[in-house]
Amino acid sequence: MAVTIVATPGASNANSFATLDFVNQYYEERGLPVTEWEDADEPAALVLMAARYMVTMFSPLRKLIRMTPPAQSYYLIRPTWTGLPSTTTQALPWPRTGMYDRNGNAIADDVIPTDLKTAQAEFAIQLAKGDRTLDNDVTLQGITSVKAGSVSVSFKNAGIDTTVIIPDAVWNLLVPSWLTDELIEFANSASFEVVSWR
Repeated sequence: MAVTIVATPGASNANSFATLDFVNQYYEERGLPVTEWEDADEPAALVLMAARYMVTMFSPLRKLIRMTPPAQSYYLIRPTWTGLPSTTTQALPWPRTGMYDRNGNAIADDVIPTDLKTAQAEFAIQLAKGDRTLDNDVTLQGITSVKAGSVSVSFKNAGIDTTVIIPDAVWNLLVPSWLTDELIEFANSASFEVVSWR
């Protein structure tokens, strides 16, 4: 059964930021062949999955990571979109109000920015290579120690779900001001920004 992409900005039935034509054009301009994309039976399904993951991975999540003593349990708070959805009836988190492009120019509240569509296109192509949603033991290991004096946190190959599922190539296409920072929150309510998971 063929899937239908609806990429109308602000539509109540929208299911994608980018059209399949946009993704195919991006692929052509990308200049790096990906056999799996060219051989995909249903590239539209990959485009939709990329949109779904981007919506889900940037939705609010405060995940408790339980540690065995003496390490302190903590919460991982993943990044979410900044600004606000333009309407209360739109299906997707974009278009948004209060958003700016890489050059600091305001983005109209009825527009899906090209950078977002490009990130989705890259994600769809990356999904053609394999399922990025499978659990990875590395992401479950997290913090190995916490020190109170002069605040010290040690990570053991740490990662949060979004960094595993969303490839670096996609992260790099998103405008940094569009997303809040990833945070770690300890039981004492002190929050610390995660400097870099990627």
